[in-house]
Amino acid sequence: MSQAIRLGNKDFELERERVPLSFLRLDPTNQRLSYMIKKIGSVADADLHAMLWEMDPVKDLYGAIQQNGGLISDPIVKRDGLVVEGNCRTVCLRELHKNHPGDERWTHLYVQKLPDAATDEQLTILIGELHIAGKIEWRAFEQAEYVWKMNTVYGKSHDFLASHLRWSRSKVMQKIAAYEETKTYMEESGDPDGIARFSHFEEFMKKKELRHKREEDPGFMKLFREWVKEGKFPDAKDVRDLPEILGTDKALEAFAYGGMPSAQSVLHERNPSLVSSFWATIDRAVDELRNVPLLEVEDLKKGHKPKAAKLRALHAALQAVAEHARLALK
Repeated sequence: MSQAIRLGNKDFELERERVPLSFLRLDPTNQRLSYMIKKIGSVADADLHAMLWEMDPVKDLYGAIQQNGGLISDPIVKRDGLVVEGNCRTVCLRELHKNHPGDERWTHLYVQKLPDAATDEQLTILIGELHIAGKIEWRAFEQAEYVWKMNTVYGKSHDFLASHLRWSRSKVMQKIAAYEETKTYMEESGDPDGIARFSHFEEFMKKKELRHKREEDPGFMKLFREWVKEGKFPDAKDVRDLPEILGTDKALEAFAYGGMPSAQSVLHERNPSLVSSFWATIDRAVDELRNVPLLEVEDLKKGHKPKAAKLRALHAALQAVAEHARLALK
């Protein structure tokens, strides 16, 4: 049985075939393990198996496959048995076979065999389609490394990647920059949990002010990497407050001596909207009123009663709060 698949503007035939589990070999270029493999060097199939089996999501997949009584989708392999897509499923089947040696469900499986003519670039595009644009998502770092590889190794433009992955162009650029900075951080710091810090650099790249700071002052990135290593940001989301901290002398001083909690206390005192949905709603309402469309003003002039009633209700509610708080609004 065969089916056509289009890779890199060319159609290929995938042959579906039932093979023994022992036929499959794990891929040493597996995206989930790429950074660990680079640090170790060459690795054997057994090492790859052990690395993947240590991951909690793979153990979760093991339980799902066991409960289902087999795989829902076929692994995609080269004709020599190298697994292009489905390494985690292969590891799960091996573990099931080891734990249930007499169960024939775990001795053979169906695979989709690729033609010899498929290039590495085409297969990389396929993997991205499955793990980023598709339903079987990689972790954020793995996604970023893939996008970086497609851009730097295969020369795919930001526009191509945005279209291929159904992302915005800005997201593609932010992912690539965050990967590059995370890679530099891991090389400089030797942090054994460096990949987990990727989210800090991703949050950094989401902020326009921080991206500009990076472009204008290369030394700032070194300082930021030191802050990450020192644990200045207990949660990656704390990075979102950094632009305001840098723009507030008192908050920056508090950050230097007391870390993020101290700096956030200063910011929250200056701007309660940062910690209160009530005051954040007030900010949004003020902004909307300052930028009210001319059409709405014209409707009020013409005596649009429902719209006028809303403004009067807002005024009455605001006046009631002010009176209760003994606050003069003028």
